[in-house]
Amino acid sequence: MIKNALWVAAMLAVSDTGNAQQSADSTLRTRQLWDTTLLSQRPASTQKPSETPIRPPRSSEVKGTLVGVTLWRLRPSKPADMAGTRALIQEEATNERWVPERIASDTTLVEGNRVRLSVEAGRTGYLYVIDRDEYVDGAKGDPYLIFPTQRTRGGDNRIAPGLVVEIPASDDNPPYFKLQRSRPDQAAEALTIVVTAKPISGLEIGRQRLKLTESQLEVWERTWRTKSSHLEAPAQEGKAYTLAEKEAGSGRKLLTQKDPAPQTMYEVDAALGQAAAVELKLKIGR
Repeated sequence: MIKNALWVAAMLAVSDTGNAQQSADSTLRTRQLWDTTLLSQRPASTQKPSETPIRPPRSSEVKGTLVGVTLWRLRPSKPADMAGTRALIQEEATNERWVPERIASDTTLVEGNRVRLSVEAGRTGYLYVIDRDEYVDGAKGDPYLIFPTQRTRGGDNRIAPGLVVEIPASDDNPPYFKLQRSRPDQAAEALTIVVTAKPISGLEIGRQRLKLTESQLEVWERTWRTKSSHLEAPAQEGKAYTLAEKEAGSGRKLLTQKDPAPQTMYEVDAALGQAAAVELKLKIGR
């Protein structure tokens, strides 16, 4: 009986290993499909953002809308970093060079971390980003529209394949968010990232973030409520900002089919013409 039990346990272990491998392979194939779909929408060669063609997306096996997000954590530059990707930042009477480095969307951050966000969509549209503090008990603070603003890209919130939007922009002062709790029980910054087919009317965009009302946000969320799933690019995690990504983020060029795909890819159950919304939580640890 003991030998039979050991044999059964061994067979179950082999089965579990096989199922896990199949699941991992399936995940990899899905992420590759999403990458291929988004990259195919980018220009094959370098173009300026003003030359971005407005065209319907090419057909693919992806039925929803793709939204690519890369979360960057700034770290002190190293001698091996490309000179063009370093940013000289003046802070607290010191000059230090920093380089953005890719991190997964579920990375736990700590107070004092400097982070930036870049967003790219698999279709032409308009980008909006809403920020709310989230607390340990699940409650949320006041909602603020942090993008678009007049101080970032002059309020231009167009987005398209290859047309990357960085928040904050590289020429903002400072060009990053520095994580700091608004109160001791804050657990995350909850970002809602929305791509709409047309600009949202009635918004008075200024240089500072725009405080939204709860009723205004509720109406939007009812309109935006869609299912989504997301996958990371593990092989890209920890990689530093490339010169192509820096130039695209500053608005000097578009990313091409040869440039890296976003770190985190979302597939949103939103047809062409519908708003595509995803939530990204920047977790704040101790």
